[in-house]
Amino acid sequence: MTGRYKVIGSLSSPFSVKMRAIMRYRRLPHDWILNTKEVQERTKHIRPPIIPKVHFPEEPDDVWHVDSSPMAYLLEERHGERSILPDDPAPAFLAHLLEDFGDEWGTKMMFHYRWVGEDKGGDTDYVSHLMLYPGTGPSSDEALREAAHKFRDWQVPLWPVAGIEPQNVPLIEAMFGRIVSAWDLVLRDQNFLFGSRPSLGDFGFYGQLFQCFWNPASFKVMIQQSKRMVPWLTIIDDASGIEGRWNAPDAPLCDGVKELLWLAGEVYLPYLNATLDAVEAGRDRLEIQVLDGMIHSQKPMKYHARCLQVMREKLAALSEPDRRKVEHLLEGTNAWRYLAA
Repeated sequence: MTGRYKVIGSLSSPFSVKMRAIMRYRRLPHDWILNTKEVQERTKHIRPPIIPKVHFPEEPDDVWHVDSSPMAYLLEERHGERSILPDDPAPAFLAHLLEDFGDEWGTKMMFHYRWVGEDKGGDTDYVSHLMLYPGTGPSSDEALREAAHKFRDWQVPLWPVAGIEPQNVPLIEAMFGRIVSAWDLVLRDQNFLFGSRPSLGDFGFYGQLFQCFWNPASFKVMIQQSKRMVPWLTIIDDASGIEGRWNAPDAPLCDGVKELLWLAGEVYLPYLNATLDAVEAGRDRLEIQVLDGMIHSQKPMKYHARCLQVMREKLAALSEPDRRKVEHLLEGTNAWRYLAA
C-alpha cells in the first residue's frame, strides 16, 4: 500500500482521538484533518454524519469509513505489524469487551462531566469554548462566545439520548470513580491492559478518558483517584515509539483488569442485556438496578443492543478451548452469564 490515510475528526470527539492514537501507535502514515465547517460541507454526503471519518489511500476520493471499532478491525486486516489485538484469542476477546465497555459506557461518563453544572465543579463556558474553537478559526471574543453558547444549547437536548438523566447520575459518577481507580491498579502493575504494548481495550478507554481529562469536574476526580492516569493518557496519545510485548499466555490478569471486568459484569453487560431485551420487546424504556441498588434507566439504543450481539458472536466463533479460557478469566464476575447467553 502506498499513500496516506486521511482522518477527519475533532479533539473533542472521543472516537476521533481514539482512531488517531491507533494510527499513531501503528505508525500508519495519515493526515489529521479538523472537522471544520468547510470540511463538514465537503463531506456532508457521508452517512451516518459522524466522526471520525477515515479515507483509505487506494479508494476513490468520495469513499470514507465511519465507526471507530469496525475501522480498527479493518486496519488489523490491512496491516499485520503492531497489532492491537493480543496473539492469544482469549485476551484478544477480553480486549474487545473492554474496548466496548470503554467506548459505550465511557460516553455516559464523558458526556455527564462535560456539561455538569458549576455546583458539581463543572464549567460549561470553558468546555463549550474548548470544544468549538479549533473548528472556528480566528474570531472575535463575542463571536466565539455566541457560537459556543449555541453549541452548548444544541448539546443539551442530547443528554437523554446518552442516558444522562437525573436518576442515573449517582451510578454514572460512582462508575467513573471506580473505573479510574481500577485503571490506577492496572498501572501499578503494567503499562497497559495486557502487557507492555497497548491493546484495542486500552484505546477504547483512552478516547473517553482523554475527554474527561479536559472536563474540569472529571479532571478533579481523576487526579484525586489516580496519580498515574494523566501521565498514562499522554503516553498512549502518541505511542508510536513504544516497543512492547503481550503478557505470556499463562500469565494471570492483573488486579486492575480483573476489577474492570468485574465492573463490566456488574453494570455494563447488564445494561446491554436490558437494552437488547427492550429493543426485541419493542419497549421504549429500560431499567437496571446495580451496585447496591443504584438505578440506570433510559431509552434503549439499538446500537448498544447490537454491541452485545457482536460480543456473543465473537465468543461463539472461538474454539472450545479458547471459550473455556475466557470463562476461566472471567471467574469472579457476572460477565460470562451475559456473554454466553
